[in-house]
Amino acid sequence: MKPLQINKVWVDEGCIYAQTTTGETAHYCFDDWQSLKKATPAERAAFTLTYGGIHWQSLDEDLSYEGMFAAAGICPRGTDKCNVVYQG
Repeated sequence: MKPLQINKVWVDEGCIYAQTTTGETAHYCFDDWQSLKKATPAERAAFTLTYGGIHWQSLDEDLSYEGMFAAAGICPRGTDKCNVVYQG
């Protein structure tokens, strides 16, 4: 199965969102991670995208796309049927 490809990631005051090239969208709420919950809006917006997830160097935090899309019920976690990647 071809992996879902991330083409857009953004934040608002409470969450980070990722969208695939085919339009599926998932999110994580910052309240679920202590470092992100305590972070300033500027710190939350200072992320980089990697092949498998989102990284905040200043916060030492990483979140995976696969986990985000599995939590949203879009794909099962840890199977070869769900692979979500960024190829920027």
